[in-house]
Amino acid sequence: MPADPLAVLDALPQEVLPLALGRLLARLMSPQAPEAPDDLLTPAEAATLLRRPVRWVWAHSRELGAQRVSKRKLLLSRRKVLRWLDARRAA
Repeated sequence: MPADPLAVLDALPQEVLPLALGRLLARLMSPQAPEAPDDLLTPAEAATLLRRPVRWVWAHSRELGAQRVSKRKLLLSRRKVLRWLDARRAA
């Protein structure tokens, strides 16, 4: 990161300053909810969330974006599982 992160504002031409100010104000005014931390789920927890058998979660682990920790251990991102579920509901 440069010593003065606002130095780029000094380099803006005079004619674009009103547009830049408007964009910055819009960004400041827009409500942004803080992103919740992503939980890691076991296959059993993911199966409960998806209302599917645990074997189904293992069979569809790649599709759900799971990470294999070892040969017999699998972890799934709650956010990815919910995103997959939302995509299926929308289809």
